[in-house]
Amino acid sequence: MMNPVLRKEAITTMRSWKTYGALVLFLVISAVGAMLYIDLAMFQNRDLSFDPSAMVWLYVVLAAVQMGLVLLTAPAVAAGSISGERERQTLDLLLVTKMSPLSIVLGKLASSLMYVMLLVVATLPIFAIAFYFGAVSVVQVAEVFAFVLVTACMVGSVSVFFSCLFKRTIVSIVLMYLVIGFLCFGTLVLLAFYYMSYDGLYNGDIPVLATILILIPNPGVAFFSLMDAQLGTDVTYSLLRMTDQTSAIYQWMGTHIWLLHLVFDLVVIVVFVLLSAYIINPVREKKVRKKKG
Repeated sequence: MMNPVLRKEAITTMRSWKTYGALVLFLVISAVGAMLYIDLAMFQNRDLSFDPSAMVWLYVVLAAVQMGLVLLTAPAVAAGSISGERERQTLDLLLVTKMSPLSIVLGKLASSLMYVMLLVVATLPIFAIAFYFGAVSVVQVAEVFAFVLVTACMVGSVSVFFSCLFKRTIVSIVLMYLVIGFLCFGTLVLLAFYYMSYDGLYNGDIPVLATILILIPNPGVAFFSLMDAQLGTDVTYSLLRMTDQTSAIYQWMGTHIWLLHLVFDLVVIVVFVLLSAYIINPVREKKVRKKKG
């Protein structure tokens, strides 16, 4: 049986013309960009030749656009899921239903990410262009989609937590974008600071394990790690400063940061969903009020 919150949000959201208008606009922009790239790759070179491997870069760009789409839109959609109910004074009505707090949180999370996932899945025909030219395989496209969807769930779960914690939606949105900024850029700044500090203090090889642990939460590094694994490049390998003398386990961790990041995402999802359910639990709120009284 479908979650009642998810069913209600699906019916109301999918009946809005704005939903399909934004979807069509996004697909038109993506399709036009793909056609321009193909035109430049096939007809704008000097000898009018075409290298099918050039479609690999189209695949990378499309995947990167999807990641950016998730990181930008998921907080804006999910951060108002619970705080919006508070602002409309309908959260208490939702809590007195037979639904458990966990069911409410899961329904809000799924409904918030429903439209983001629709945008991601709708780009499959555009990805099929790169697949048609043999640049990538179906398995590689499936891996990218799974990675993007798990990342969307991670961002959405933290956004819902902030929405439960704060009464105003704008506060939740700002805090979530700050968290994303720290994960994407703050970890790189922290890594650079760690490199400089370690070089100044010890003047030796920087521990690879510490570098990996700092970069695991970074969705951007994890995305390029996935691209490295699929395309055989070495962007993250050079970032980690690994050498042939690096132990095998560290080399495996360095070349599979995207897998470690997925584990990190799954842990974050479980923890923040449970925390969100705990925060909006009316029994807990009643106990807090009694203690304050």
